[in-house]
Amino acid sequence: MERHPNDLTTDAEIDAALERAKAFDTFPRIVEAEFHTDAKVEFLRLRLSDGQQLLLPREMLSELKDATFHQAADLFIGPQGLSVWWPQLDDGLYLPDFLEHRWGKVWSGAAA
Repeated sequence: MERHPNDLTTDAEIDAALERAKAFDTFPRIVEAEFHTDAKVEFLRLRLSDGQQLLLPREMLSELKDATFHQAADLFIGPQGLSVWWPQLDDGLYLPDFLEHRWGKVWSGAAA
């Protein structure tokens, strides 16, 4: 089949994108998110769909740098369980980027 001159994406690029999307479907999702204070330490607790639990000290989260406890505690899990959003701060955390860039790890189907 001849390509139309306006086609900018090749079949190989489309196939590669579909394969990446399949891998993304297995990425763990956030199923629970809470901001806590305990023994003078404030932290975000994330429970993921694969059973992992992440406890993130406030100091690790630049999104919460100038937030009050109440602003930090006012959060919700974003669509598809891939993010946490703080509406009062107009800021959020995207889990795939967080795991890859802040911890220097790329999720590969195993615990990050």
